[in-house]
This record gives sequence, structure tokens and C-alpha cells, in this order.
Amino acid sequence: MDKIYAIINAYLALVSYPFFKPKKPLWLIGGHNAKLYTDNAKVFYEYILKQHPNIDIYWVIDKDAPAFEHIKGKKVIKGSVRAYLYFYHAKVVLFSDTLNSDIAPFSFVLPLVKHFYKKTYKVYLSHGTIAFKKMPAFSGKLAQLKKAIFYSYDLAIASTTLAQKAMLGYNINPSAIVLCGSARHDALESTEHNKNTILLTPTWRPWLQGIKDFDGSDFFHQYALLLSHKKLLMYLKVQGITLQFYLHHMLHEHWEAFKVYENDQVHVLPPHTAIDTTIKSAKLMLTDYSSTCSDFYYLQKPVLFFQFDQKRFSEDVGSEISLENDIFGEVAFDVDTFVTHIINTIENGYALNNKQKEGEKYFIHFKDKQNCRRIYDTICQRNPKALLCTP
Repeated sequence: MDKIYAIINAYLALVSYPFFKPKKPLWLIGGHNAKLYTDNAKVFYEYILKQHPNIDIYWVIDKDAPAFEHIKGKKVIKGSVRAYLYFYHAKVVLFSDTLNSDIAPFSFVLPLVKHFYKKTYKVYLSHGTIAFKKMPAFSGKLAQLKKAIFYSYDLAIASTTLAQKAMLGYNINPSAIVLCGSARHDALESTEHNKNTILLTPTWRPWLQGIKDFDGSDFFHQYALLLSHKKLLMYLKVQGITLQFYLHHMLHEHWEAFKVYENDQVHVLPPHTAIDTTIKSAKLMLTDYSSTCSDFYYLQKPVLFFQFDQKRFSEDVGSEISLENDIFGEVAFDVDTFVTHIINTIENGYALNNKQKEGEKYFIHFKDKQNCRRIYDTICQRNPKALLCTP
């Protein structure tokens, strides 16, 4: 029903289009299917609010999103008449996933509406650092559609030279890819809290999408074993350390399945958690193939990898780096070994070993806190209409 309303609203907004005249240059921004307020899009949005008040920028958010009340500045409801009206007049549209999922549903395919999709300046910010995951393979008409959508982007922001290379595999126009760094790294700095925390954040797997028996999956089984590991829990208790567990946004529908493992040492974080705050305060990251590790490399904090399904991940997803040769931190393939790595790292005072120090050269390009400025300057240089009010 929401899809039908969105389509109806798209055409209702066309009726109002000639009668709406923005007084300032209008930009739209969003991410994570309009459900979350986080990552590169959030940091860049707040940069524009602070540094360029001459721009009328709106965050696009789902009406039922838990993050709704946490958004600074102006916002507009995804799929509403107002959202489509602003989209038709927008000089710049920025998104971390896709324009269709984050900003204006079906805008790439709807008759008349796709005219505005073509004319607006589309900026792909990405929500992380592309390295571990290759672009999923599609076939038939879906593959053609995906390729066309990626090729339609006017600007794609690469965080590193590795991300530049990966974006070529997405079918993004090479001339649209610009190395500017991750916007979110501009807001990264370590913070200390009274309670010691470590962060466990596994990424998603395509074979888990739409799974009916999630509790029966190997993914759930492995992380259940880790979260209930007696040796680990006892050690964390003695040391006064809290393990915070946060699922990838594409697995948020399953987060409550892990609530049974919550205790004084383990906190299962809900989807609306401000994960950027957790990243800043945690002393150690535990992951598998998540590009969030780039944030810990940026902050020079250790990362440990738990890759119990490395073979399947390599075959079904693929990676821009060699999972066997280029992982920057200790890698474990079973829970007991992973627990040993965790305890050893804590016992060593969270010091980075030589292998972990190598991660920065692959995942970090700029450390000058000027990534947002570079993105903004690039948009304005490449799009002369970005700061205009009228067509």
C-alpha cells in the first residue's frame, strides 16, 4: 500500500510543481532506505547545515523510522507529496545506497517522473568503505536495470584508491568517480567512557536475505556460540568490559533473535542505536568483513576478524582484497580461537600489532578532516547549478 501511495504522491507533486519556487538552492540527502540517520550522509548533512546555511537541505526519512526525532535540521517524509515536490526542484540529491531507496521511490522508472531523475545532480556517497564486498551479480532485466542506475550517477565519492577500483565494477561511469575520502571520518575521534566497551559488528550475507529460518542458520549459530562463550563472559566480567553487539542494517529485522544472550557483559544494540558514538568509544572492534573496520584503523584501534564462512563468502560475495593474504588483524575461523585473540588483545592493552597497522594504507587515504569540504567543492565545481534557486 505504501508503494501505491508513493506513486500517487509522485504524480500529485507534478501538479504542484509549476507553482512552487524555492527561495534557496534546494538539496536532498538520505540513506539506508530512509530508516537510519548515520554514516557518510549524516556527517555531510550536518556539515552543510553548519558551513553552508545558504543551502536549503532536507533529510529524507521514513515516517516510522526510530531515528526521526534525532535528525538535526529540516526533514521530509519519504514518499510524500512534499518529498517528491522537493525532489523535482532539487539541485543536488545525495544518498548512501540508491536514490530510489533513500530519496524518491520508483523515480528511475515512472513516466514523467524519470525526467526529473535525469536532470537532478545525483551524488552517491556510499555508506562505508568499499573493500570487502564486490557488487552482487544479477542477471536478466534486473542486471540491466542495476547497471543503468549506477551509470546514471553524476558523482560517486570514493574514500580510497581501492574504493575507486571497486566502483568501476559497479558500472559507475569512470569520469564520475572522485577520490574525496569518507565524510564520516571528519567526525571521528576517540572518546573515553567510564565503562570499557568492545564492539562486535558482523556484516550481512546475501544468502540470509529473506531467510525464513534465521535461527537455524550457521550465522546465528556461530554468533550465539560467541555471545554465550563461558570463558569470554567470565573474562569480560572480571575485567569490567561490556561487549556491544550490533547487526548490519540489512539484518536489523533479526536483531531481537539475539536478545536471549543479553546479560551484564553483553548488550544487543537495537537498530536505532547511534553506532557512530559506539565506534568512537569502543576500544576494540570484532568483525568479519565489515568496512566499518576503516573507522577503527582511522582511530588507530585494533580490529579482529571472525571468518567462519570465509570460503562461502569469497565464492558468493567476493572481495576487492585477498581474504587469505590481505587481512589486517588476527583472523579466526572458529569461536574458541577468536575468544583467545580477543583476550590476548585486551591483555596487551589494546595495542596494535604490526599486521593491524598495515590496515591504514588500504582503508584510509585522507586524515586531514577535510573530506566534507572536498565533496562539497567537487559538487560545486562539477555542477554550476548546485547553488542556484531557479532552473
